[in-house]
Amino acid sequence: MSNNVIDIDDQMLADFRDEASEIVSSIGVHLQNAHSKADPAILTAIQREVFNLRYKGKSVTAPLVNLTSHRLADYTTACRELNEDAINDIQAFIDKIEALLEGDLTGGGTDSAEFVRELPSKRTPDIDPNWLKQTNVEALLVIPQRSMAAIVERELAACGYRSSVTQTSFEAIELAVRTRPDFIIVAKTIDELGGVDVASALQAMPKTRGIPTAVLTSDAPNHPSLQDLPCRTAIIRKGPAFGEDLAEALARFNIT
Repeated sequence: MSNNVIDIDDQMLADFRDEASEIVSSIGVHLQNAHSKADPAILTAIQREVFNLRYKGKSVTAPLVNLTSHRLADYTTACRELNEDAINDIQAFIDKIEALLEGDLTGGGTDSAEFVRELPSKRTPDIDPNWLKQTNVEALLVIPQRSMAAIVERELAACGYRSSVTQTSFEAIELAVRTRPDFIIVAKTIDELGGVDVASALQAMPKTRGIPTAVLTSDAPNHPSLQDLPCRTAIIRKGPAFGEDLAEALARFNIT
């Protein structure tokens, strides 16, 4: 690699560090404002800043910052009110990001799977987040429809499991490798790659083949579109059978 390319990479990282620091600082100001007044516009502003951070992070090699900003985006998207608990959780996220920006952005030597499990869990009504932390079982949901993802998340939270969500197949594969969830649920229809493609890819790779995977679908298990699923993949049907299929899949995966 030429020195010129290395210089460009270094400059891009330096620019990202500066821009990300400004975004994090702005989020901090919004959090301070949230302490003094209840204004839905503050949460909207924070969500916008977080997605801006995610967008900028995609152009550089900063895996831990990007993982943290993904979890923060997931958290703020699900957040409905900036109460004290939410403010403290978001502050914990930006404290992590600030520390990363001051150190090695490449995250060398850090176990990313352990790192993300130390981040705050999304809050679900009537579910104690300390319980989710204690069980320490994590699911990756690859579901484009936010409403459907929220339903699955609530069911998993009721079982004591924390979850993260992505809407895209390619990010799902990256997250599976980097975060090593305890199990993965993928929608049958995602984007260029479907749930069958993603499940097949995950089961084929040594890094992820040991992660239990289920496909969420409206089709019957014997539907032709599911014939290429790896035999170890569970099927969870939407509708009345959802709860039973989910429980059966968790039991099959020995997720407790």
